[in-house]
Amino acid sequence: MISFEKALNIIVKHAKKLYSIKMPVEKSAGYISAEDIYSKIVMPPFNKSAVDGYAVIAADNKRVPLRMKSLGLIQAGENFRSKIKYGECIKIMTGAVLPKGADSVVMVEDADVHGEDVEIKTSVKKWQNVCFKGEDIQRGTKVLKKNSVIPISSVALLATVGRSFVKVIKKPKVAVLNTGGEIVPPGEKLTKGRIYNSNGPQILSLLKSDGIDPCFLGIAKDESIELERAIKKGLPNDIFLISGGVSMGDYDLVPDILKRLGVKEIFHKVNIKPGRPLFFGTKAKTLVFGIPGNPVSNFLAYHVFIRPVIYKMSGYKYHGPVFGEGLLDKEFCQKKGRKHFVLAKVSEKDGIWHVNPIIGHGSADVLALSWANGFMVVDKDISYLNAKSRVEFIIW
Repeated sequence: MISFEKALNIIVKHAKKLYSIKMPVEKSAGYISAEDIYSKIVMPPFNKSAVDGYAVIAADNKRVPLRMKSLGLIQAGENFRSKIKYGECIKIMTGAVLPKGADSVVMVEDADVHGEDVEIKTSVKKWQNVCFKGEDIQRGTKVLKKNSVIPISSVALLATVGRSFVKVIKKPKVAVLNTGGEIVPPGEKLTKGRIYNSNGPQILSLLKSDGIDPCFLGIAKDESIELERAIKKGLPNDIFLISGGVSMGDYDLVPDILKRLGVKEIFHKVNIKPGRPLFFGTKAKTLVFGIPGNPVSNFLAYHVFIRPVIYKMSGYKYHGPVFGEGLLDKEFCQKKGRKHFVLAKVSEKDGIWHVNPIIGHGSADVLALSWANGFMVVDKDISYLNAKSRVEFIIW
């Protein structure tokens, strides 16, 4: 049985950054850019109106109110070919090209229409309400750095400079299999001895929160033939998550079947609580995780082992997990021997983190999990902590 630190180090070392792919810009948020992106255009590409109003010559309307001849209307996307002269104006929409001769725009609410004339009620300064060509982006400006996360706020920027696709690091293909003859999908009728499948929806939701579109292989009973058939379907993926069937009971068949199918066992069992029976192995480029079947074990394993692998394969520079430090709200006792990840409510007040452990009924207690927003981390050699002790934590 290996330590948490060694297990994490081994797992992360086996994870390799995936290759780059072309991704439509509208789907690129959350991916890591595989290229530097430079603008080939200037933005705005022309002097334009910042408001709905009337394009005028500023020096022509210092004394207001005054009437001016209106030459019509310029909508966004249109180009007015004539030149504005003294005594003239033209109605212009936001984003439309500023016509030749004009050097400012009077807001529409500061003017009244009188037939073919417009009464200007407020004077403007030169270049007032005008956006200048290239004031936002110059040609050659780097708008996205290679190896950086593409935030959703940059999608409009990429589209603005004309990119319909961007090179990104591929995210891993992940398959999920639940095992156990006692579990049934939520919504079906429960018969005696059965429980609803909570691990499946939980893991699928966690994967989707990280931008992964998982392949769910359903629920396989604890029968050798059915399990082997289901596991074969999951092996041709980058990551394969098998929930349940990895402990030491009579029906925990997963490790033997994996071995029979050519999966190389890297380790089986980690000195942590919960989640000790964790299995990790490889077959070619596939990383295979056998996760203990209780929901809290599943949840912990995802945050401290599986998410770091997904992040590294997706090209993230730092792949976690991220540990913080705070003050323990109340005393805590435990049995020595395993590194303990204790469900906790973590909060911040006046710049100080406070950690309040939640005492549940073991790693199947989903109600306690729902109350928590983190894990308090207690070393294997510690049996007692005073209130106000400094403790490590992970939050989600």
